[in-house]
Amino acid sequence: MKIFINAKTEELCANLSSALEELGAEIFCVFDDKRAERDLYEFDAVIISTPLRSEFGLNYAAEAAKRTKGCVIVLAKTDIAEDVRGRIGFTGAYVLERPFPKTALIQTLRIAMQAKDNILRLERENARLSGQLDDMKMIDRAKCMLIQYLNMTEEQAHNHIQKLAMDSRRRQREVAEDILRTYSAIN
Repeated sequence: MKIFINAKTEELCANLSSALEELGAEIFCVFDDKRAERDLYEFDAVIISTPLRSEFGLNYAAEAAKRTKGCVIVLAKTDIAEDVRGRIGFTGAYVLERPFPKTALIQTLRIAMQAKDNILRLERENARLSGQLDDMKMIDRAKCMLIQYLNMTEEQAHNHIQKLAMDSRRRQREVAEDILRTYSAIN
């Protein structure tokens, strides 16, 4: 696990790093805004302790949420934590109220990482299902072409596409694309 920490001071970075030590994570900690512009995609988690040196940190949190595959956790003082949640809720970042016990940080990190993993899994499943739906639409359009130009029934068109796919060892979508190209040229 790789964790990126952006905090205002070196001491704060060291404190957060030591709190996360038991996870056995590789921790990259910055307390200099220029070094914080690092590519965040490689990290499993990004922790931002507000306020940062040059800004409060909410813009940085929103940008980090776009630029990482991992989760984002924002640390904010208790009296402003609810306001921070409202401002960055759209990013999917978690807000942990300061001060907090070490166990709260570890638990929030674990929950955030599990939630991010679930979201990524659902996005992959969604992409797979979208691909299947696109394939079905393409095949249905090809069946319509066969029905229109070769006077086949829907079942005959379906069987024809399946047979061509099996005989040529290609996917039905590829066969459907060929059919569409062939009959689109007629129009």
